Amino acid sequence: MNVKPGKNIWSILPWNRISGFLLVLLLVSQVQLKGQSIEIDAVSKPLNHVLMEMVQEYGVQLSFDDQLLSGYTITLNKNFENAEEAIAFLIKDYPLDFRQIGEVFTLYNKDLVQIIKNYRLSGRVVDSKTGETLPYSHIIINQSGMVTDFNGNFSFVSTDSLFRLTISYLGYYIEDTTLSPGIEYVLELTPSLIGLKEVVIKGSIIERSGQLGEEAGVIRLNHKIAYRLPGNGDNALFNFLRLQPGILAAGERSTELVIWGSYSGHSKIMFDGFTIFGLKNFNDNISFVNPYMAKDIKVLKGGYSAEYDDRVGGIVDISGINGNTNNPSINLNINNMTVNGMASIPLKKRSSLTFAYRHTYYNLYDEDDLNISRGRPNRRKYEINVYPDYLFRDFNLKYAGSTAGDDNYFISLYEGRDQFSYSVEQEKAMADISQEVEEENRQLGGSAFYGKTWKNGVNSHLSINVSGLNKELYEKQIVTRTFGMGDNSPWSGREVLFNNRIFEVSIKNKTYVPLSERQMLEAGWNYTYESVSFSEDSLDNTMVSSTDESHRIGLFLQDEIKPVGSLSIRPGVRMDYPLHLERIYIQPRIQLSLDLTDHWRLNGAAGIYNQFISETSVIDELGNYRYVWAICNNDNVPVLKASHFVGGLTYSNNGLTLGIESFYKTTTGITRYRNFWREGIQDVYQGEARMYGMDLLIKKYFRKHEAWASYTLSKTEEYFPYMIIDDYRDAPQDQRHEIKGALLLNFNPLFFSTNYVYGSGFRAPRSIFNNPEERYPYSRLDMALFYRHSIKNYHFEAGLSILNVLNHENIKYSNVIRIPDSPTTNISIHAEAVPFTPTIYLNMAF
Repeated sequence: MNVKPGKNIWSILPWNRISGFLLVLLLVSQVQLKGQSIEIDAVSKPLNHVLMEMVQEYGVQLSFDDQLLSGYTITLNKNFENAEEAIAFLIKDYPLDFRQIGEVFTLYNKDLVQIIKNYRLSGRVVDSKTGETLPYSHIIINQSGMVTDFNGNFSFVSTDSLFRLTISYLGYYIEDTTLSPGIEYVLELTPSLIGLKEVVIKGSIIERSGQLGEEAGVIRLNHKIAYRLPGNGDNALFNFLRLQPGILAAGERSTELVIWGSYSGHSKIMFDGFTIFGLKNFNDNISFVNPYMAKDIKVLKGGYSAEYDDRVGGIVDISGINGNTNNPSINLNINNMTVNGMASIPLKKRSSLTFAYRHTYYNLYDEDDLNISRGRPNRRKYEINVYPDYLFRDFNLKYAGSTAGDDNYFISLYEGRDQFSYSVEQEKAMADISQEVEEENRQLGGSAFYGKTWKNGVNSHLSINVSGLNKELYEKQIVTRTFGMGDNSPWSGREVLFNNRIFEVSIKNKTYVPLSERQMLEAGWNYTYESVSFSEDSLDNTMVSSTDESHRIGLFLQDEIKPVGSLSIRPGVRMDYPLHLERIYIQPRIQLSLDLTDHWRLNGAAGIYNQFISETSVIDELGNYRYVWAICNNDNVPVLKASHFVGGLTYSNNGLTLGIESFYKTTTGITRYRNFWREGIQDVYQGEARMYGMDLLIKKYFRKHEAWASYTLSKTEEYFPYMIIDDYRDAPQDQRHEIKGALLLNFNPLFFSTNYVYGSGFRAPRSIFNNPEERYPYSRLDMALFYRHSIKNYHFEAGLSILNVLNHENIKYSNVIRIPDSPTTNISIHAEAVPFTPTIYLNMAF
């Protein structure tokens, strides 16, 4: 008989003379009992011996009181069709009964009142090589599924004193094990990639690039796959996210993520618990989070649970690495645009210090990257002198570890800064045009976290998070008449210094209480302080200046209930109380999942969501958009309110995933400020929007390769009182169709990947196009080829990527600035969407 190698189960089982209860359980290698005949030949044998022979000969999984069953004898010579029939016949003459839990048959004395005892199991899931904790790992315990917390911790309660576990995490080999009750277990998973070296374990299965369909509106991503996509490695996260269904890729909005039609500021990016409000990030070759620092990526497109607050759009929750507690490690990426380095140093065996730094080492822009045009973008460009300059850098520092009692903690710090400037000069027959623009954005962030699992299995966290963004813009514009004798008087001009600063501090607590194997209670509270300042100065005169702040207290409670093994229901409620508004905002939410079969899963979610800070849009008569953070005061800036309805169906089998997900969202309280300074119009309008559509996904793994394709059909409409037609119209970010696909081939040590995005286009602003309803499609094909090589503990990867292989001229509507060149016309200046761009890079890990 083949027995799977492992620990001796008998050595870890609790032996207790008082209870006299012996668990007998032998797990054998993949014996399929269904339909297997069982022969019993016994003459005056104790029943416990007969059952032990069934375990040894047929691989039946049993749990029984050895002392109790030794008092009953069996004389029998008979064949049975299956184990259930055999057990029922053996105990029919005795005061015994049995029940089946999964594959295990449990026998007990039916005449005795059973004392139900709860057994607890808790621990943490970590990387076997680095000791890195693995957040949101999936665990199946005694056929009941659960997800670990932010730091890989879990806790489970069961009436069964033996726990059978299957643990999985994206990019790691799936692990099966059996444990007795206890706390402080450390469960290790083996990564499929160590440094840049691929790890192969024969007979084991890898959890692949992403998980879709586990919950409504949720995508889990394996950040290690991001490096295999075209790009220079520094924008790996951004490239990976833009290829997911429901996240807008067309238009290349590098400053934010548009998720299911959400508006600017309605979605949130979190790193280690603090908010990244977003650098301007003019260049698409740099992503907002250093890919070396990312460990887990969780995308919540809508319908998310009550623990998340203060957003009405989507959320991207990124967990940072804790560092290598076993050995020092260094990673370095050099490409033709930036340099990126990360180092991790273990300290005192239970902690590590990690730091990372990125920097552009030359100006990424030249004058050909800026389009200057009047009218349609495909018309002739003006011959105008443009002098751009760009700089980006960011820095991460993190100290993380665990105590002797296995409590975990970390301190994570971040600073990022980018600067962009350009000047424009043009001499025309009747006017001289001069434009100077300088913009600097600085993002600061930090968090301190402490997590503890108590002896009763309760797990609790406490974190302090700080985040801030300072945006400063200087703009000088002069148009001078040149016609007439000596008449060089300026007819148009302005000089403005604009500043917007937002600062946020939050204290959050979360507690997970396992009530039973079918129920998990989650509760938490938070305190949030937010401060926003805004100023606009012109020629030494302060035009606008304001400072606002708010204090907010929040509570949430949600209960995950599994009334049957195939159904999971998680009702919850969130309550927020902004002190300055003196009102409680109650936000009920619910998520559910139903396994129709072993391969089909049905998901649904709905909820109410409020947001208490708003990124208000400011639009002038030239069509220039500017976004300003403001505190919601229910006066000129109302509290945002959204309703989400999400439903989906997923099929998964043998490496094939098919998914369909539909959504319907409404948002009220959207603020838009119209600043038509020439006409003396300055009005604030409050509007509303609705977003609806569906995502389709097909994904297939074949051997070491994988491919996926998705299609999004959506519509985003908005209504504001100033609109000429008193009805909903397409929002600026509305796009009807988007198709995406990716192919990743692994011929280790040679790798090839390609991805393609097609978008049907956006409604263009009226100030650029003659027909604002006309849409211009987006199309981009990228390819990459790279080679890996290792020498002992030194790993190297060299790659060549080509972005926009077909050099399709795409329109990038973000970062557009329009300036007048006459009393009735204007010109548009905007960064060109990624053209045909070859990039080379070198990754090193040691």
